[in-house]
Amino acid sequence: MGLFGLGLSNYDIALLIFCPIGAVIGSFAFAIVETIAHKPPTKEDDFTVANEHVRNARGIWLGLRMILGGILGLVLGLYFVGAIQETVATLTKIVALSIFAGYSAPNIWLAQEEAIANKVAELLKKETVGSSDITGDQAVKNS
Repeated sequence: MGLFGLGLSNYDIALLIFCPIGAVIGSFAFAIVETIAHKPPTKEDDFTVANEHVRNARGIWLGLRMILGGILGLVLGLYFVGAIQETVATLTKIVALSIFAGYSAPNIWLAQEEAIANKVAELLKKETVGSSDITGDQAVKNS
């Protein structure tokens, strides 16, 4: 029996720990890529420090970015709980996937949001078309 009698194996627990960590690492890697200049400073005058307001905003952005990555890593880990072969190779591949997911976390959330919005709009359109079939002229004929 696993954690608190829930039937979680050691590999499941490892997924729930390492996937969020991996996704946070991926989010941090993205933040580094986004904020560094692609050419390093070559002399002291090339280096500038942002003012306090910009530093605070960047800190908040970085924190939120890493939290978003951690949430996505947890979701990814939950997706694979109980569904993997319990080998180290499988675990490391899923953790590597969580790092890539953390790197692209906002894009994944936005794509998911767009897919859900399109599906809801499609269902509402079908529902509206179906309800309009029994209204209007047919409703007058039926009365």
